[in-house]
Amino acid sequence: MTAPRYPAAPPSPALKGARPRLEGVDLARWVAIAGMLLVHFSVPFIPENTVTAWLTHQAAWGRSTILFTFLAGVSLALASGAREPHRGSRGHVTSGRIAVRGVVLMLIGWALTSVVAPTEAALTVIITYYGLYFLLTLPFLRLDARWSAAVAVTSVIVGPQLLFALRRSNDVGGWFFEFTQAWNRSSPGHVLLEQGLLDLAVYGLYPALSYVAVVLAGLAVGRLDLRSHTVRLGIAALGLLLNSVAYRASWHAWVSYRLVEELGPREEYQGPLPTDDARWLLSSASHTATTPEIVGGTGLAMTVLVVCLYLADHLPRLLRPFIATGTMSLTVYVAHGLAMVWQANLDHTAGVPARWLDGTMPEVFMVGSLVFGLAWHKIVGRGPVEALVSTASRTVVPGARPSRGSGADT
Repeated sequence: MTAPRYPAAPPSPALKGARPRLEGVDLARWVAIAGMLLVHFSVPFIPENTVTAWLTHQAAWGRSTILFTFLAGVSLALASGAREPHRGSRGHVTSGRIAVRGVVLMLIGWALTSVVAPTEAALTVIITYYGLYFLLTLPFLRLDARWSAAVAVTSVIVGPQLLFALRRSNDVGGWFFEFTQAWNRSSPGHVLLEQGLLDLAVYGLYPALSYVAVVLAGLAVGRLDLRSHTVRLGIAALGLLLNSVAYRASWHAWVSYRLVEELGPREEYQGPLPTDDARWLLSSASHTATTPEIVGGTGLAMTVLVVCLYLADHLPRLLRPFIATGTMSLTVYVAHGLAMVWQANLDHTAGVPARWLDGTMPEVFMVGSLVFGLAWHKIVGRGPVEALVSTASRTVVPGARPSRGSGADT
C-alpha cells in the first residue's frame, strides 16, 4: 500500500529566506525536561532532606509537566506557520504530518510503558498523552492567535469541570461507569497497559480533557511574534498575572473559607482528586488537573518561555549545551525512563560500579545528557527519537519542506 501523496505547496517566503531558529524555545524545553529529571531522580548536586532540595523538587513537581506541554503547543504553532497559519495544500500537509507525529508518539509511549509497567519504576509515561494532545489540536491549527486563545480559555473553563463530572459518574456507578467498562473491554491500550483512550483522556495522571488547554495556550502564544520585545513582555506580564491569580484564589479558598478544616490540606492529593465534593476543584495542587492548577502552571510556563528567549538571545554560546539538549528532549525523556527501569531492576548483589551509578544517577544523568546532547547535536543534528518521529511523518505525508527557522521539532 503506497502512502498518499499531497500536492506540494508553492514555496513560501519563509522557505526562501528562513529566519533563525528560536533557540529560546529549545532552552525552555531543557528547563522542562530538567525539571522532570530532578523529580524522578531527585535533585542533583544538593544533599537530600535539605530545605533547598525540597523547595526545588516542589517547584518542579507538576509544573515541569505543564511547561513541557505548553511548549508542545508553541512548537505546533511554529511548525504550522507561526503568525501565518498554513492553509490550503500546505495546511493539509502540515495537519497530516502532525497527525502522524501524534500517532507515532502514542506508539513510542506505549512501547516505553510496556517496559516501565512491569517494574517498580515510579514513572507515568507522558509521551502517550502528548500524542493524543497532538491529535486533539488538529482542528485548531488554522486558527490565529486570538481564536486559539479563545479556544484555550473555553477549554480550561469547561475541561476540568467536565473531567470531574465524568469521574464522579464513574465513581458512583453512573452512566459513565457503564460506558467505561464497555469501552475498556475492547480497548487494546487499556487491556495490555491500562493506557487506553479513556485512560489518556479522563482517568490518567495527565488527562487530555484538562491538559489540552495547555497545548492550546501554547498554540496561541506561538502564533504571536516571539521576536518582538513588546510581545515578549506582554506574554510575561500576562503569565505572572495568571499565575498569581490562580494560586492566590486557590489559597484564599482553602484558608479564608476554611476548606482546609472540611476537606483537609490541598497538598494531601497531588494527583486525581476525590469526587465526593466539588470544592476539590478549587485546589491548585500539582497533577490535580483543575482549572487553578492549569491556569497557574500555564502562566508560569509563559514567563519561563520569555526568560529563556532572552537568555538564548544574549548568552547563546554559554547556554549551547542546554539549548542543544533541549532540541532532543524526547530522546532524553525516553533515556531517563529506561534508566529508571534499570534502577528498579538493580539487584542488591550488583557490583560497585552499578551501585555507584545508582547512587549518583541524578548527577550522572544530568551531566551525561548535556554532554551527549551537545555532541550529538554538533555531529548528527536532530535527536534519535525526534528523527524517528520526523522521518515517519515525512514518509507518510510527503510535501514541501518546512522552514528551518520554525524551531519546531514536535
